[in-house]
Amino acid sequence: MAEGNNRDVLDDIIDIQRDIGAVKNPLNGVANQLIADPSKVPHYNASDYKDRPRANSISCLRSAAGRSDVCGTCLDVCPVDAISFVGSSVKIADNCRKCGLCIAACPTEVFLAQRQMARRLYDNIVRVANIYKECYITCTRALGRLPKDNEILLPCIGVMPRELWFALLADYSNISVYLPLGICDKCRTTTGEKTFSEVIAEAESQSPHNVGLEVDEKNLTHEESRAYKRKQFMSSMAQAGTQIVTRKTPVLAGAQAVAQRLQKHTKQINSLQHALEQMTGSKNAQSRRRLLTQKRKLELTALQSHPDLAAHMQWQIPACDMTKCTMCGDCVRACVQHACQLDEAGHFSVETAYCINCSACVVSCPEEALTMVAADPKDMIVPDPNAKKLEEQKAQAELAKKKGKKAFESGAKALGVFAQELGKEYGRK
Repeated sequence: MAEGNNRDVLDDIIDIQRDIGAVKNPLNGVANQLIADPSKVPHYNASDYKDRPRANSISCLRSAAGRSDVCGTCLDVCPVDAISFVGSSVKIADNCRKCGLCIAACPTEVFLAQRQMARRLYDNIVRVANIYKECYITCTRALGRLPKDNEILLPCIGVMPRELWFALLADYSNISVYLPLGICDKCRTTTGEKTFSEVIAEAESQSPHNVGLEVDEKNLTHEESRAYKRKQFMSSMAQAGTQIVTRKTPVLAGAQAVAQRLQKHTKQINSLQHALEQMTGSKNAQSRRRLLTQKRKLELTALQSHPDLAAHMQWQIPACDMTKCTMCGDCVRACVQHACQLDEAGHFSVETAYCINCSACVVSCPEEALTMVAADPKDMIVPDPNAKKLEEQKAQAELAKKKGKKAFESGAKALGVFAQELGKEYGRK
């Protein structure tokens, strides 16, 4: 992100203010380290960033269909063959590497680990991307130390599914992967590099932005973004001279802005699910509640905000040849998301937004009545019930922006004079 090209007088004032703060207390960081309790100083331990997943067998396609040929993504991606199936249960052996690849690979989110789930990762990454110039995503083997505030440390980068990458790249251009050259060649998570390389490439083909790559730790930057620093400064200026001002006020202002953005995203997800349920009904004809995975919610929310991106994506959904269908219901039982249904009249149908394109229903059909066909990308765009209201608010904001432009320009001139005087004072010190 090239922020330096758009610098103005406000950025100069912010830099001067921060430089003065550093001069006033040059040994603050060193002093804190010297007086710190050694027993409380955090130490790097790779295992602290890894979680052994637990399995929810109810969501497993193999368990629902009662056959082993409907899905095997977790078996394919596990580097140590730690996953097995006993009856209708999914078992994870003690030799699990806690890499998290199964979490991202499973289409129905059978494998659960709180810190590696798609929504948790999205919030963590977005929080960093809104504060810093660059957000680095890396793994325990690549970093080998305690992460800095803008470094997201994962057991393996392959823990991030395609839908998560897509949702991030739809809005952010400052997300990079940090991996030294050849680091994956030495890793015992042998399927990791292939996994994340494929999902990142697919997400990039669907998104307006690409993932950056950094291979040299010396080139990592940990500077806050221009927008974040301006937010902090403007807050401190607005509240200067009042009794409620504290040293933390500017920092809190920036953090609150990021928190509000995340809250807005959560509300959008909830609103999307509500709108979808109103459009399709919350249950299918068999009275089974339709389900959305976390990663599908992220994907649909990104498409709702950027509907033009749907044209770059490809989905397949099942279609039924009713002349072959015997109404056995095997297809419906195999669909753990309850996206497909057979109604009382014997008609097969599927709700595109809920269908995860796993083809379990197709494999389960004993009559081969089902086939996967291309879906219309527009069917994945859930209309935003608040869109009209948002457009009105946007129009009002633009009008207010135009009215305040002259006032801001005159204020900027005053700030320029202030910056010059502040610079002179700083030079004398």
